[in-house]
Amino acid sequence: MLSVADSGAAVYPQSAEQREGRPCVDCHEAISRSFAVTRMADGASSTDFLAEWGKKGRPDWCASCHAPSGGRGLVCADCHGTGPHPYPKLQAPGICARCHDAPGESTVRRFLEGPAARRGEDCLNCHLPDTAPGADHTFQGPTVPGFLDGVATVRVFLRAEEFGGTTAVLRLGHRAGHALPGGTTGRSVWLLVRGLDADGEEAWTETVRFGWEHHPDRGWLDRTLPPGRPAVIEVPELRRGGAVGLRAELWYRFQPGPFFQPDPRAVRLDQVQIDL
Repeated sequence: MLSVADSGAAVYPQSAEQREGRPCVDCHEAISRSFAVTRMADGASSTDFLAEWGKKGRPDWCASCHAPSGGRGLVCADCHGTGPHPYPKLQAPGICARCHDAPGESTVRRFLEGPAARRGEDCLNCHLPDTAPGADHTFQGPTVPGFLDGVATVRVFLRAEEFGGTTAVLRLGHRAGHALPGGTTGRSVWLLVRGLDADGEEAWTETVRFGWEHHPDRGWLDRTLPPGRPAVIEVPELRRGGAVGLRAELWYRFQPGPFFQPDPRAVRLDQVQIDL
């Protein structure tokens, strides 16, 4: 599999020991082993990265976050530095912002806007929870099964209109510390709303996408769900096509593209169904 190192991309000069995570692994074998299975350790050789990187023309600057040392992903020195041991404690979210506020990212900036930051929490409260300091580096994220359980909700309210008809008011909330989805331009959250006929069959369908959105004249725009406050979507004329019920679903997708394009890793975050 091609990695950034294989491409001739610009990398930070480091010794072979540093690129391999040594001498850290000699004393911190368990920590090194736990980090080795994370997405960060695979940051420049994952299928997702290679696909998006190829579409963008394989620019060298991607390596500054995905593989600063030129390997298949991050190694110890990329975050902890190469100074004398013991290294100082890393300060989150500042250390995270070096990459997670890079072009196409706003994760830390949006975190600082939200209630988690005001409560004094940081990135590790969710992404490296329930471990003694330095005891484990198995960073958690959306690709870990169960990580997204209960993270977002959709609620539906009906409003009768003055001149007839009914509008659905959908309230989307989430408990992530940053905007949802976090990460880069490929990920998205979708609201799927279906009108159902008397047989439970689909009468009509509407979708709304949340995530990074590209405009030819304005570039990339951040259309993610903000932290700490709900988003409200209204869907009018619910009874069209003979609909007598409504189903709303909230989905997290990893692959870019239209909602109905298959994504085997997609996760349904929540759903609700009501009669009209």
